[in-house]
Amino acid sequence: MSSAPIPLLHPMAPPMTLVLVAPSPELLETLGPRLPVGTRVHWEDSRGSSIALDAHRRSGTCVVLLDFRREQAAASTDLTRHLQRSVPDLALVAVGSTAPDQLDGVVAALRAGLRDILDLDAATADIDTVLRRAGGAAPIRSVAPEPAHKARLVLVLGVRAGVGSSTLAVHLGVLAQQLGHPGGAATADADPAQHDNSLLLLDLGQPAGDAALYLNVDSQFHYEDALRNATRIDATLARTAMTRHPGGLTLLGQPAGSEGGPIADPAVLVQRLRGVFDTVLCELGGAPVRQIPRSLLNSADEIWLVADQAIGTLVSLDLALRQLEALGARDARLQLVVNRHDEAGGLAPTQIAERFALPLLATLPDCHRLRASANHGHLLLQDAPRDPYLRALTPLLARLDPALAGALPRGWREKLVLRLSGLPWKTK
Repeated sequence: MSSAPIPLLHPMAPPMTLVLVAPSPELLETLGPRLPVGTRVHWEDSRGSSIALDAHRRSGTCVVLLDFRREQAAASTDLTRHLQRSVPDLALVAVGSTAPDQLDGVVAALRAGLRDILDLDAATADIDTVLRRAGGAAPIRSVAPEPAHKARLVLVLGVRAGVGSSTLAVHLGVLAQQLGHPGGAATADADPAQHDNSLLLLDLGQPAGDAALYLNVDSQFHYEDALRNATRIDATLARTAMTRHPGGLTLLGQPAGSEGGPIADPAVLVQRLRGVFDTVLCELGGAPVRQIPRSLLNSADEIWLVADQAIGTLVSLDLALRQLEALGARDARLQLVVNRHDEAGGLAPTQIAERFALPLLATLPDCHRLRASANHGHLLLQDAPRDPYLRALTPLLARLDPALAGALPRGWREKLVLRLSGLPWKTK
């Protein structure tokens, strides 16, 4: 193996040896100006033996850099697995880019189990933090750490598939983001680093992938990926790996076509997400209560049961309540949302609420425009921001984000129209 050291411009303490293991030293030219300083970066040919790393490891703290730019991601994935098997205590850091056309490489690194990602588009201070963490040193902070907080967790539980809980969740999420967080919307020339992590839509409903479909976004980082990397979820990963709608809403869900079944217990993941976001809205439409992890039910601040007036739905609502009671989750957190309300459609929403002893949170009118917009890859917010369906979401918005209560309902519609005007909605 050949070794090509590069001196850096700013000294880094404590002393650390950085070794790029790759088929060629080409990446060193890009790395050099971005790395924090006083260390030497060596190149070792990845086609050689890992024994060559022993000399670097004897010299002190050694961190191995792996090229996870999109073009090298597949080869580096194989190399990562080899090093994890042969030298399990070796500190490995993926080098990649969060540029839209390079994000595949970052996702591949996460799937390979790498905890630390060196973003070529990040500031030197951020790169320094990543390297210090990988090398076991505490990062130097120029400001006090942000105080820990615990986001509100709201479960939207459609009592059976097809009652419209996914449609409700995506509209509610984008609308809450736009009304409550004016800086949340992405613009063509906005700095992604300035985007907030105010609202997350966690889509665990069935059929899988409906939220991404309705939002007209492509997702490469999914729920299973997040579970595998739960301990390293932070604001940076949320910003770089998770899908963000042009309206500012962050989405984490399952890939379309995933088979239904018990949901993997997300206790650690949800705890991390609640430390990153201000609000987590979890959509569980079509998921039987018995398949929902108890940790998710126990940790929720509120549980909204979404139903319509159909007799089959009411039977499903009764079953869901019996199952929640058996799990000890039939309590004051439960509230009823009657969707697709038709005055001539059967029992009135108040009658349904009384029949099942539930507080009625909201009644949403039947809206043909919702289906028409979805068929064109749009949200109703884009096509008809003054529609009565959106107005009917007011009680849900106030419960989802109590900070919005003072701004609703007076003037919110005009505020929304102004926000949506000029918003660069994505189309595939």
